[in-house]
Amino acid sequence: MRVRTAVLIGGAVLLLAVGGTLWWLYASREALIKHAIERYGPDLTGVSVKVKSVKLEPVEGLGAIGGLEIGNPPGFSAPRALMLGEMRLAVDPATLTSDVVHIKEISLIAPSITYERGANGDNLSAIQKNIESHLASFGGGKGGGKDAGPGRKFIIDRVQVRNARVSYGGALTASVPDLQMRDLGKKTNGASAAEITREIWTTVTRQAISQAPAALEGLRDRAKDAVDSVRGLLK
Repeated sequence: MRVRTAVLIGGAVLLLAVGGTLWWLYASREALIKHAIERYGPDLTGVSVKVKSVKLEPVEGLGAIGGLEIGNPPGFSAPRALMLGEMRLAVDPATLTSDVVHIKEISLIAPSITYERGANGDNLSAIQKNIESHLASFGGGKGGGKDAGPGRKFIIDRVQVRNARVSYGGALTASVPDLQMRDLGKKTNGASAAEITREIWTTVTRQAISQAPAALEGLRDRAKDAVDSVRGLLK
């Protein structure tokens, strides 16, 4: 075999190998992202993080994550702190390889939140403290900043939370009003994934906890109505 022919064959094999690797990465991108969320999510939150499915359309800049489950910290009995029906994303495709990724919208659909009290506070605040601790380890602290974690930065035009429900100790469940957040990371020309997670988690859990008094009052009203109905039957 001539040297030129051997070089051409070797080059062709190399191109096929590289092409095959790139195709595998492209075809496996959803599984890789799922693995990354389940691998690095616990580092950020301090609890288990699981995902059922990931669907991406990078050309259109669309994506969806289904069945995101965030576990409960030690010392709490509920199996999870949050179960998310679906998270939908709309990204500017032109920024996918940029240092700052522009996300047009994130929609959190039907999150189911469990609020539980323990000896040292509640489970949602415990996860919040874990996130703050993670950020502090990168110099981010409560104020965030350019050193709050490695990796790509994000600017998000809008985050909306729809059809959320919260369970208080398994004894009472209430609806949470829909939420909207705008321009996350815009003031600092991009925020890390940890900073974005902190802002969304803080807003959603604060709203969930704030519904407790109204939910309890509603429970009292329903109980009173039930007692009055029974009294009416006994007359």
